[in-house]
Amino acid sequence: MMTPLHPIAAAAAGVMLGLAALTAPNTPQVRGLTVISGCNPTCSDLSQPTPTVGMDMPEDEIHHITMPGRYGLSQPANGYGYAVVGGHLVRIDAVDGHILSVLRPAPRILD
Repeated sequence: MMTPLHPIAAAAAGVMLGLAALTAPNTPQVRGLTVISGCNPTCSDLSQPTPTVGMDMPEDEIHHITMPGRYGLSQPANGYGYAVVGGHLVRIDAVDGHILSVLRPAPRILD
């Protein structure tokens, strides 16, 4: 009568996976999310007051987002855009630049 070998095979597989995890080389840093400054220091400065809905900011204090996916956003609907103002991610009117909603803090410029 033969005994099943699957418990031994499972233990051997577990040992192999454990050894592989212990001897694996270090993983490289994630690429593509480097911080690129595209505005003056005030647009990413969290010490600035939180922007409010309806504010009209000077153009030199706004960083218009060109790659919303890097911030976890989809492409904005027609007539809208995203920007970083005072260290916060905001949704703006594409025509006049008024802030329509404040989404969340964004202490770094990613695009």
